[in-house]
Amino acid sequence: MKFTKKSMNMKLLLKNCYLNLIVLLTLTFILIYFTNRYILTVGFYENSSDPLSGIPGESQRIYESLQSWIYISSAIYLIAKLFIISVILSIALYLNDQQIKFNRIFKVTILAEFIFLIPACIKIVSFRTVFPDGTVSDWHQYYILSALSLFKGVPADWAYALQTLNVFEVGYWFLLAFGISRISGLDYDLSLRTVVVSYLPALIIWVAVVTFCTLILFPGFG
Repeated sequence: MKFTKKSMNMKLLLKNCYLNLIVLLTLTFILIYFTNRYILTVGFYENSSDPLSGIPGESQRIYESLQSWIYISSAIYLIAKLFIISVILSIALYLNDQQIKFNRIFKVTILAEFIFLIPACIKIVSFRTVFPDGTVSDWHQYYILSALSLFKGVPADWAYALQTLNVFEVGYWFLLAFGISRISGLDYDLSLRTVVVSYLPALIIWVAVVTFCTLILFPGFG
């Protein structure tokens, strides 16, 4: 009986985990749709002097062919991000003598990720107001309540780092800590410390890698 009840709880946890992931992906795709529909249009790229193609009449065809890849790449990136962060937290918890099932950690990571939908929504709604004649560069560098908004004209090698340092990213740490405290034997302070010493170094490495790749592949960026 105990084994059956445990199996049922595990199935329910997996079901909720997959459902949360589906909802997160669905909302992400909706935001991508509205972005492409009302902001990142073919005309927007052309007005930014950054056309998708140098051949007249080809921009629309290239734009349409890229749409499916945008959704696929976004889904792959999001799932990979959630998985990697869950692995990092799982290792950190194991080192703290907290043997928590990976599915429970993955669920916490998914739920915390919802916070990033807030700045995405704000960006879509407010971009045209903040940048009436905005360019592609404005779109990429605009992030509400980030350190980048406090510094204008920063070098390209600092742009992504300052964009990553934002209110919602910090809120993400606290949400992860709250979730960990609920599924483990650690109190909130220890959970937050676990997040800081495990996730934060990984984030710094990720920012450094993205910045390096951006400067190497796109030396004219920024």
